[in-house]
Amino acid sequence: MGLVDVPNHRKMHVGHIPLIGGISIYTGLLIGISLYLRPDQASLTFLVCSSILVILGIADDAKDISPKFRLFIQGAVALFMCLGSGLYIHNLGNIFGIGNFDLGVLGYPVTILAVIAAINAFNMVDGIDGLLGISSLITFVSMGILFSVNSDTENMKLTLIMSVALIPYLLANLERSPIKQIKIFMGDTGSMLIGFTVVWLLIQGTQATSETTGKTAFSAATALWLIAVPLMDMVRVMLYRARQGVSLLKADRNHLHHILLVQNKGNKELVLIKICTLSAFFAVVGMAMQVSIQQTAIIFFTFLAGFAVYTVRVSKINKVLQTTS
Repeated sequence: MGLVDVPNHRKMHVGHIPLIGGISIYTGLLIGISLYLRPDQASLTFLVCSSILVILGIADDAKDISPKFRLFIQGAVALFMCLGSGLYIHNLGNIFGIGNFDLGVLGYPVTILAVIAAINAFNMVDGIDGLLGISSLITFVSMGILFSVNSDTENMKLTLIMSVALIPYLLANLERSPIKQIKIFMGDTGSMLIGFTVVWLLIQGTQATSETTGKTAFSAATALWLIAVPLMDMVRVMLYRARQGVSLLKADRNHLHHILLVQNKGNKELVLIKICTLSAFFAVVGMAMQVSIQQTAIIFFTFLAGFAVYTVRVSKINKVLQTTS
């Protein structure tokens, strides 16, 4: 089917690697949902949306679809998600410290943008073996803990299903399997599926109410901490491209993993450890503030401060590397 990743000027791996990681994760997800989640309109909507994105991802992995067409389909899927499940981002809570902030009908375009942003943020992370898988696993486990604390059983189950579905892929991708097997890559199929599942669960956690407690599992500000590294890096790269006067959709090598690879002389394992540790740190900070402080505005403005520190630090490293190269 042509689902093979071939090395080029941006892809420095050795050999032609099968792009079937996303298909394997999707298969595990389907099995888990059919066995453990109750069938309702929300779960059916999730399955339809994720299936469309998987089909889009397979086509993109095989033929390299136009970025604009990908964005159009992603936007259409996001709209269908809103209409099919009745769930969208409409209430941000007291995120600015001046009272409850309700988006009203603006919640629909905001949700569509959020879905597109999340899908592409996680797609941009996929640059080193295991990076997307482990960083997304950290996000799913973090959400699962918060869902569990708030007795949201159905969403907690989905986080666990997705986490378990990632494990076989990671074993093959990192070549840590007890049985000998061919190395595989995630592909756009996997990154889009992961990004959509993350944003689906974040919306569930911040907008839907738990059946038993009658409250949301976590605040919109806490959601930012759970996807901090993909989100921060995407925004930083987009701002960099805008300053350079190039297309925001133009692929480059200015992502965090690219910069750290140069700084650490191509040591992929060290870069993987550094980024995943940073992801875990942000997630733990977000969960800790959600459980202890529970003040949305404080959580949000602390996140903005963290984003500023992150941007300045990464930009400084990148500038030094460009000067010395």
